[in-house]
Amino acid sequence: MKIKAIIIFFLFLQGISAQTNKDQKGPIRDKIKAQRIAFITERLNLSPDEATKFWPVYNQFSGELEEVKKQQNQLRKSTNDKLAVMSDKEIDKALEDELSAQQKSIDLQRKYLVELKKTIPTRKVAMLYKAERDFKITLLKRMRDAGQKAIPEEEF
Repeated sequence: MKIKAIIIFFLFLQGISAQTNKDQKGPIRDKIKAQRIAFITERLNLSPDEATKFWPVYNQFSGELEEVKKQQNQLRKSTNDKLAVMSDKEIDKALEDELSAQQKSIDLQRKYLVELKKTIPTRKVAMLYKAERDFKITLLKRMRDAGQKAIPEEEF
């Protein structure tokens, strides 16, 4: 089973590295993506056939969702930076833009739910969502633990 996971991991790491090279986010982002792949592959127990169909769709979904989230973040930052000087009309537009961005994210998730169910069983799609949440929690805990270790206790 470990060999199968390693093979799948390296096959799809190539696909991700091509996408990652495109946006040049650095080695930390690459490492996190590789860890996410390994985590999800292990949690879903994907067969080689499932993995071959699943990962291209998942990578496309992740890339599109990341773009939508970038737009949301830029919108929020822009609004937050100017909130004190914005008119009520501008604030109304910013709020509507925020809701539209959230709707884009939901629409994208609905679209890819259908696509993912074509590649893996519905149960594994549900397991995917849980694995993604679990990965985020694990990653945040690791980051928090690393941050706590990096700060000497004398500074508190």
